[in-house]
Amino acid sequence: MAVMASPLPRNSALRQPVWFLACLLPATVFAASDWKATAGMTLSERYTDNVSLAASDRQSAFITEVSPRIGLSRRGKRGSINLTYGLTDLLYDSGRNDLTQDLSAGMQVEPVTGVMKLIGNARIGQQYASQFGPTSPGNYHTVANRVETRSVSLIPSLHNEFFERSLITDVSLGLNYASSDSSTLSSSSSYLLNLALRSGPRPERLTYGARYSRNSGDSSGASTTTVFESSSFNIGYAVYSRTRVFLSGGTNNTQGVASLQGRGGDFLSAGVNWTPTDYFGLTGTVGQSGGSNSYSLSGNWSPSRKINLAATVGKRNNATSYSLSGNWTPNVLTSLSASAQENFDSGTFGVGTATNGLSAYGRTSYALNLNHRVRRAVLGLRYLESVTNASQQLDQNAPFPYYLCGTEFRPALPGEPVPDGCTPVTVLIPFTQILDQTTLNKTWAGTLNYSLGRSGLMFSLSQTQREYLGTTAGGSDEQTSLAASWSLPFSRRTSTSLGASWSTAEAAAQTSDSWSLYWSLRHQITPHLASSVDARHSEQKTNVATGNIKESTVSARLGMTF
Repeated sequence: MAVMASPLPRNSALRQPVWFLACLLPATVFAASDWKATAGMTLSERYTDNVSLAASDRQSAFITEVSPRIGLSRRGKRGSINLTYGLTDLLYDSGRNDLTQDLSAGMQVEPVTGVMKLIGNARIGQQYASQFGPTSPGNYHTVANRVETRSVSLIPSLHNEFFERSLITDVSLGLNYASSDSSTLSSSSSYLLNLALRSGPRPERLTYGARYSRNSGDSSGASTTTVFESSSFNIGYAVYSRTRVFLSGGTNNTQGVASLQGRGGDFLSAGVNWTPTDYFGLTGTVGQSGGSNSYSLSGNWSPSRKINLAATVGKRNNATSYSLSGNWTPNVLTSLSASAQENFDSGTFGVGTATNGLSAYGRTSYALNLNHRVRRAVLGLRYLESVTNASQQLDQNAPFPYYLCGTEFRPALPGEPVPDGCTPVTVLIPFTQILDQTTLNKTWAGTLNYSLGRSGLMFSLSQTQREYLGTTAGGSDEQTSLAASWSLPFSRRTSTSLGASWSTAEAAAQTSDSWSLYWSLRHQITPHLASSVDARHSEQKTNVATGNIKESTVSARLGMTF
């Protein structure tokens, strides 16, 4: 899998996406008294016995790293904005000097409260162009497969309520652009349009709603533009207090991806919904879908606030269809949700009629999400399945963030500082990619964090499969990884950790197996000054031209904030 690293802008034009976002902000956002400035500096010295990641004739090197950074942020009643700039200067003992820079910006402002919102992000970054890049983290290797990538996204949205909230409308437009300076990676652009209207939260008898979405994107390696388009409507009327009849319909289709068959084509159905109690309901429908007759019977049952079950069976696209889902939250420490469905409109598109035997859509999809926390352990399981086009593949991951606070694990909340006496034990399962392909991604991951008293154990296991759905030759790749680590806080300021990881990857005729061991010691000297010592050994076996790679490295780091 590709790994994001620090960026390397070469001219001032690359900064334009960042300043473009800043220029869109209202003048009130730029009030001098509203801004908060931060600054920091990192100094490190590293020794590596294979600075070029070569299979033979390995060259050792001492590398001095100087990394200053500054940041500006503003948070107010109408939103927030942040600007971050940093540079990294790598000084090699051979006399080589590598200077890289990092520039990013983000904003979320609400010029008209409750009505208009504007979200934007811009980034200049780097990505490894090779399928099997360096096995060690960092950007100090003198390899040629690191390339510059740039991205910018802007999402304006409008929310309006009319006639005393009896009619609600929502409109959003997403604009995305990504590019790189390598022919291996794609340059892509896309836009996503969402239109929706619905009845208010307390209708008397009549309910209605309509939705339209269109996701259009193109990339430098694709011969056609990819379009995902869907529209739907529904009208309901309560004939009795607990009986409602309705009419619904719409269409789903895709263009530009030969092996993607859409989500059932045109559909139209009429039905009745009966809810004899607040915790039980039945829905029956008859109609047409994809040019064939369809029918279904659905039920949902919620015997308590802790359990919610739903099931649907029927016929669609001349084949049996079903959908099962459930949610169970027995307490604040445990939550479980799972689903399985076949031959239904959903967020996942059907693929390959040769494998599913259906005329339009019929591939089974599954989802799982489990969290369980006890005093000494946290268990997390995830399954993700989605179709992703080239413009959506910049930065995706499945996070499992927790803090180890003494003998207890606590979930990490966005924007929350690290609690006193706690150690971050976040595990990230990345599947970052920029490809000239629309892909079907299947990723499952599991983590277990267990407290041994003062110390803690962390385990993670994940597998990602990508099936290429584009108009080119197609294909697939797969990566499996396993990681384990042990951490011990000596005090509130000092901690150490040991870890190991293993991964294997396959793509077309390429294979790669890698493993690594590491040790680290960290000490917080003052609230604004931290130090660390790290040692790592990594090995990678691959059948590509680079050959097998080994590296051992030791580094000492000093970080400060002002």
